[in-house]
Amino acid sequence: MASLNTLRTKGGVIVTIVIFVALLAFLIGDVFTSGSSLMNSRKMRVGEINGKNIGYVDFLNEADYMGSIYKMMWGRDAFSAQEQEMVYNLAWEQLIMDNSLKPGFDRMGMTVSEAEQLDMLDGVYLSPVVTSTFVNPSTGLFDPQFMKSFMSSVTGSDGSYAIWAFLRNQMQQERVMSKYLALVEGGFYANALEVAHGVRVSNHTYAADVIGKDYYTVPDSLVNVTQTDIKKYYDDHKEAFKQGASRNIEYVVFDVMPSDEDYAEAKRMVDDIAAEFAGSDAPMQYATLNSQTKPDANYYGEDELSAELAALAFGNGGETMSGPTLNGDEYTVSRVADVRMMPDTLGAKHILLQKGQEKLADSLVAAIRSGADFAALALDNSFDRSVFQNSGDLGRFTPAQVPAEFTDAALAANVGDVYVVESPAGLQVVQLTYKSRPVRKAQIATVTYKVDPSAATIQTAYQKASGFVTAAGGTMEGFNQAVNDAALSKRTVRIRNTDRTISGLENSKEIVRWAFNGKAGDISQIMDIDGDYYVAALVDVKEEGYAPLAQVSAQITKTLLNREKARIIEKEMAGGTLEEAARAADVEVESVSGVKWSAFYIPEVGVEPQLIGAVSAVPAGELSLPVEGVSGVYRFVVTDVQTSGEATDESERVRLNTNALNYVGERTMQALTEESDVTDMRVRFF
Repeated sequence: MASLNTLRTKGGVIVTIVIFVALLAFLIGDVFTSGSSLMNSRKMRVGEINGKNIGYVDFLNEADYMGSIYKMMWGRDAFSAQEQEMVYNLAWEQLIMDNSLKPGFDRMGMTVSEAEQLDMLDGVYLSPVVTSTFVNPSTGLFDPQFMKSFMSSVTGSDGSYAIWAFLRNQMQQERVMSKYLALVEGGFYANALEVAHGVRVSNHTYAADVIGKDYYTVPDSLVNVTQTDIKKYYDDHKEAFKQGASRNIEYVVFDVMPSDEDYAEAKRMVDDIAAEFAGSDAPMQYATLNSQTKPDANYYGEDELSAELAALAFGNGGETMSGPTLNGDEYTVSRVADVRMMPDTLGAKHILLQKGQEKLADSLVAAIRSGADFAALALDNSFDRSVFQNSGDLGRFTPAQVPAEFTDAALAANVGDVYVVESPAGLQVVQLTYKSRPVRKAQIATVTYKVDPSAATIQTAYQKASGFVTAAGGTMEGFNQAVNDAALSKRTVRIRNTDRTISGLENSKEIVRWAFNGKAGDISQIMDIDGDYYVAALVDVKEEGYAPLAQVSAQITKTLLNREKARIIEKEMAGGTLEEAARAADVEVESVSGVKWSAFYIPEVGVEPQLIGAVSAVPAGELSLPVEGVSGVYRFVVTDVQTSGEATDESERVRLNTNALNYVGERTMQALTEESDVTDMRVRFF
């Protein structure tokens, strides 16, 4: 009994301890879990806008919405790589608008009234969003009828409403931005001093005698730059060291090229194909089934073919086949599939219907044959957007410009015939309006066979890349040594956070993403880019913001050294005349001419904008003070001033105002982006 009571008492203590430990473990686990979540959320950031973190999911949701709208507008199920990149950029710009620009515009009271919205649709000042969206594909111009047709179809139950809601939002944003830019533009003007200076320097060309001495002529040992000097210069000029995020990488390529054995095997294969092709009774069908690229089924005249194929189709040599011919890494074999008499040019009107509207098509054919007005029927029934411009008249075209089904039906018809044809465009009611005189044309069936690297060749290249990675050992020193040992060509490139691929290297997103997710000194694993193997080294990492002092110390040191050297050179150039200064500095006098204030380069001297500015400001015949330039220190005397008198106060005022307004949009957006404190790191994911 006592033992049981003791157990109960001590058991209570044990249970209390167990519960306490469990709670502590839960709390500690929660802390670590929260920390992990916090770290993960930071890792999953695609950027920051106006102090707000933009997460991966937030951005993806916006991009998915934007993509769904454009798929509906373009009638697409998927995007090309370039189109997808455009959608990502539009989504990012929309997030900047929503999180930074729009709140600021709202605080300023900049809105778009209902009356303005109506005017943007059907008034004097149409919205660019409207005029660029509702475009006739035939003319490339805004089509108001197309817009009205779309507006009449907008309901709350289909995609048209979503498209309209998107367009309306874009119209409002564009109008508010236009108002803001108009306010900024209103603040630009050329004052009287700017105009007077512009007229003077535009109307004068200068000649001068110049002496100069380069900074490098003064040994570094004669000047002293301390770390304190460097730090002070950095603090005083910090804005000059602002930088965007970028990565410097080096990479090597292991090309996967067909070997001699691969070419020999391809030759055996293509010879077998050629033998079968030569015996085929249906050359175009054989080419369609066996060619690696889709054969061209169009018909061509003698002057439209290469000399070799023209001779094959229209010559009298008795040849029936051309090839196999190797061009680069692709074999081609060609045969004449068909020769027929056919027109160069056709003309037709059409009414485009949706597939399945056969009854409507038949009734339209009957009506037209009975004398009904084709244009009126087209306006009422056609789905072709260009119908409002051309009333369904397609004009004249070559057979190759339209689908084969359309061409075949036209070739079988006579001018004036009305008939129905089903093509990839849809169901078409057609009236043939023109057919040129038939000429002899040939259809050439071509089989292509590309010489690709074999599995053994690919494996050999991969083994070389794998051996390189092993030799590099994951270090920069090892990477450089492996490059030297393998006698490889190393390529260097700087990637900005706004880049999605490496210049000149398509489909290189994998390398870019790797670079922005790594740290300096990282060596990549093997990356397959367009069938070749790449290994990269991350040499340098620059984050967005101010470049650290250590990164720009050498640059500042050179600037300060040149500044101190300039003091020494200025003392050497002492003298009351240019000749005295030249002798004192032990330099020659050079004569320069054709110097204009608007230039930045003097042929006899080099890129020296400070010197050019000084030449246009110092009176003729007067010895200048020393001028600190890009490469050295200069003194001069203006020897001649030519006056043209072409610029006037009015022309200069117009020029200055025009130049300012030409840049106002770009510069304003730059300023707004900077004020929005935008950090763009989408490159890590997309």
